[in-house]
Amino acid sequence: MSSEDDGYTHTPGGVEGDSVDDPDEQAGPSGTLLVVVVALATLVIPGIIYLYPTLLADRVPFLVAMLALPFVPAVLLGIVGVWSMKE
Repeated sequence: MSSEDDGYTHTPGGVEGDSVDDPDEQAGPSGTLLVVVVALATLVIPGIIYLYPTLLADRVPFLVAMLALPFVPAVLLGIVGVWSMKE
């Protein structure tokens, strides 16, 4: 490669029309919901599994309950992820 290469060079802050005054303005309701679902998926559901492992044992077998509880945040994260990308 020579020093006279006319390829693209990224200049930080050099993009016109990409100025956002308030960083909170970017998130909106989809960002807030995404944060809530991520907190639910990483804190609440694992906490329930840790503190009450037999929560669903009265209704379903133990192994099925251990597969169903982690499935809830996975589905929620998928739905909210697709919804936030469409917005």
